[in-house]
This record gives sequence, structure tokens and C-alpha cells, in this order.
Amino acid sequence: QTELKELAINSVKVLGFTTGVFHVELKYTSNTGPQLIEVNARLGGGPVRECNRLVWGVDLVEEAIFCALGIPARPYSPPTPNTCIGYTFVNAQKSGKLT
Repeated sequence: QTELKELAINSVKVLGFTTGVFHVELKYTSNTGPQLIEVNARLGGGPVRECNRLVWGVDLVEEAIFCALGIPARPYSPPTPNTCIGYTFVNAQKSGKLT
């Protein structure tokens, strides 16, 4: 996890960002170690906000507002997660209308 966290932080910094909320996707493989997938200067979509709020106690929308207003955003993050969350998306086999 340390390698992934360092890659995420360094990826944002190398793009020149110093404040804000970012969506960074990475993966870790036994062959190549940490690999960057994407960096976006925005909140993550779907359940990302709620997952962060429940697991780490950090509201990303609140932090984004603080950054936009010039209020320092350094939210408390517990040393261990508050809970564990899993989710999945089920894709439809074809387009159409549910009845």
C-alpha cells in the first residue's frame, strides 16, 4: 500500500497540482509492482464519495469546497479503516427497457 500511495501522490504532484480532490486509479501486480492507470482532477464517480466517507471518515465534497475557498484541507484520516466496503456493478446483457 505504501508504494501505491507514493505513486498516487507523486503522479498528482508531477502534473503540477498542489490542492484539490483527485481521482487516481492504480493497480499492483507481482510482475511490475505499482502501475498508474489514470489521474483526474475531480472526485471519483459512483460510490467513491460514500466509500471514502464510511471507510476513512472524509467527505470529499466538503474537502473540495474547502480547497475552492482556499481553506486548508488536511482531513484527519484514521490509522486503520473504519470499516470494509465492497461493491460491484452488474451490466445488462442487452439494451432495452425494464418492465
